[in-house]
Parts: sequence; structure tokens; C-alpha cells
Amino acid sequence: MKVRLALFLLLIAAAVIAVAILRFPNPRPPAAPVRPSSPPPTAELSAQQVVLDYLRLLDKKDFRTAYSRLSKASQQAHTYEDFVSLADKNGVPNYDLDAVREKAEADGASVTVPLAEDPAEADFAMVREDGFWKVVFIGGVPAFPYAE
Repeated sequence: MKVRLALFLLLIAAAVIAVAILRFPNPRPPAAPVRPSSPPPTAELSAQQVVLDYLRLLDKKDFRTAYSRLSKASQQAHTYEDFVSLADKNGVPNYDLDAVREKAEADGASVTVPLAEDPAEADFAMVREDGFWKVVFIGGVPAFPYAE
């Protein structure tokens, strides 16, 4: 009899605790919103500024934000996973970011970034999409892209 009474009281206590937990759950603070590590480019940014931002993002390994700087055609040519693999494997050359030159073209712009200790340079083809400059990366590697 005592065992049954103890079991009955234990069941009632468990039910009361379960009701209390369901009725008054432990309040948790709201989750912080996920924000990109770098703000999106504004329409006022020049093609040159977008390329500099893109290269800095690659250097910091912020591949998600760097990928968002690519043109739609570039994103169709390279999945995000492919982009990350190529960017992580190849890194960023030692560019002379103070000697960057921008040239307007009929269908966009070209931004030339010379290497710091080499006469070579990279030409970043740029297109305007939805009012923003975007990097064209079809061939090559993310930090040294080719438009075709």
C-alpha cells in the first residue's frame, strides 16, 4: 500500500512539473540576427572600390560575402562550393592596391590591379547589375579571374 501511495504521489509530482514546464517555458533571449561580415555595396561605389572590397573579402576568407560580389553569370558558372574551394586553394596574390586603375568600357568597366613585385597585372571585368558593380569571374581563379 505504501509503495502504491508513493508511486501515486511521484506521478502527481511529475505531472505538476510537466504542466509547469509546458505552461511556463524557460524564456530565452531572441537570437541575434545573422549579419554579413561586410555591408553590401552601395550603388555609389565605383567598380574600382568594389574590386578592392572583393579582394579584401577574399583575403579575409569571407567567401560568402565575396561570392555575393560576383555577377549573375559568374554565379551560374561557379557554385558557391566551387568558388570556396578555388579561393581557399589559390589564395590572393600580393597585389599593389594603391596602383589600381579603372577604365570605362562600352558594356561595363575594367579594373586593372598590378602585382606588387611583378610586372604582371590582373584585369577585373565588371558589369553593372541592378545598379551595382559586379565582378565577372568565368575562368581563372577568384582572385585572378578571367571574363571568359
